[in-house]
Amino acid sequence: MSDKRSALDTLSAAEKATVLDELLAARPDLRELAEAYAAQVMTDADRSAVADDVEDALQGLDIEELNTRAGYRPGRGYVHPAEAADEILDEALQPFLDDLQRRAGFGTRSAAAGLAAGIMLGLYNCRHGNSETLLEYCPDYAAERASGVVSDCARLGIELPAVELLDLMPEWSALLH
Repeated sequence: MSDKRSALDTLSAAEKATVLDELLAARPDLRELAEAYAAQVMTDADRSAVADDVEDALQGLDIEELNTRAGYRPGRGYVHPAEAADEILDEALQPFLDDLQRRAGFGTRSAAAGLAAGIMLGLYNCRHGNSETLLEYCPDYAAERASGVVSDCARLGIELPAVELLDLMPEWSALLH
């Protein structure tokens, strides 16, 4: 048995993107197949996996990060720990919101709705800021961002599965009505 690893398996995402671009330039006949795979990726949104990813991203942040963001900051003044925590949490949530925007822009409304529902469920699971997480500094963070997701969906023409979400998020029924 060989210990040699596949070169493709060791590439970073950016390197894989470069390889794909070069492959498609060299073999234009593969573009249609690549487009089909890309469309499939854009239409898949596992709501449960997204919820887990959002929850992990928000609850997995190191509380020590506050030491670098809160307190007096030259050129900015005093930054309250809650404000710093809010900014750090927003940075962790932003890739999910960007993905929502991207899928809606691509026209995959169903996948965007699944992604939005996953984001909402992930936020719902973070609604009680556990001690020793940044969420304890921002008790309203999850509900405020969920409200923003609902607004984003309305603006983007994405219909949330409200009936399902009402069952899964009873404490936030007011957000979905």
